Order: sequence, then structure tokens, then C-alpha cells
Amino acid sequence: MNYFVMCHEAVDGRYTDGDVLFTPPLEDYYQVGRFLQTKDLTVDLTMDKKVRSLKSDFFLTGCGSFFVSDQLKAVFSKFEVDLEFVPAVVKYHSGKPVEKRYYLIHANSKVPCFDYRDSEYAGKSLVLSKIQSGELSPDYNVRGITRLCINEVKARSLDFFFIQGAIWVDPIVSENLVREVQDKKLCVRFLKAG
Repeated sequence: MNYFVMCHEAVDGRYTDGDVLFTPPLEDYYQVGRFLQTKDLTVDLTMDKKVRSLKSDFFLTGCGSFFVSDQLKAVFSKFEVDLEFVPAVVKYHSGKPVEKRYYLIHANSKVPCFDYRDSEYAGKSLVLSKIQSGELSPDYNVRGITRLCINEVKARSLDFFFIQGAIWVDPIVSENLVREVQDKKLCVRFLKAG
């Protein structure tokens, strides 16, 4: 299977950001891959002043939370995704509601499918020797990735996931999901992995 990186930057290369308010407040900072009780959670997002027209169907905020449009959520419903969707009240800095409906997406876990052998990253030879000797700590995260490859077997046929074992922000998606998003002409940018 071919995989792609779903980029959090807008199609034009700019970033979309805003202030996120969780109610009830989180006990700690927000993080993808950590359990989040989404029942009874409300999310309010006030866009930065520089965001005057929100066209993106997928974006990341400074606190590390990802948001998808209603249209992208509908696409996800056709695929294997292990995500929770929390409706968000999204407004421009002026207080005016944005034109689309958005959801916070949350994954309670990351998938340990980073391909240590075929990827390129900082300290690769040392990491591979530690794996071979059984000395690599289970919580070690590779960094400095210049080529990202996915172990397809460990990806468990998921069409959308966040990777464990690497410092990597953006989610990974299947080629089939990319095609569906592009067919719907949604405002999302992808880069081929590998």
C-alpha cells in the first residue's frame, strides 16, 4: 500500500491557527495519542486575527489539536480510522462563525509502524544496532526524519493514523483515502511517504 503524509499546512503553504478552549478543562496539556475523555467534552476555537477566510478542510492548531471539516469527516466515515470526533464551535477573531462546520479529531493511541530499516533519519545506524541487540527503549522516538517509510503489516490496514516511535506531527493516510479526498476536491495537501 502507498502511504501519504496529510499536511497540516493549508494548500497555499500557510498555517492556520487559533486558540482552543476545552470544557471541562484538561488536567494536562493536549496530546494526540494519549487517552482523552471525549464524552461531554466541548471544544471552542477562536481563529487568529490573520485568518480572515477559513477554507482548509484539515488543519492543526498551536496546542497540537487537529481539526477537520464536516466534508472531510464524511470521507473518513468510509474508511478504517480509529478516531474520535468532537464537534467544535469555530469562530473568527471578530466572533463571527466560520463558514464550515469543524470537528476536533483525536486518536487515543498511535500506531507503532515506523519502518526503522527503510526510513532515513538521524542516528539510524545506532538505532538499528540497538534494535538488533534488544537495547532500544520502547519509548524512544527517532528524529531528523528525511524519508518516512511505514511498516504496512504493523499499520493494520488503517487508512488514517499517527505514528509511534518517531517525532512526526502529521498523520499518515492511505492512497485510497487520498483519492477520495481529491475526488471531493477538498482543501487538503498531501505528500507521498517513502
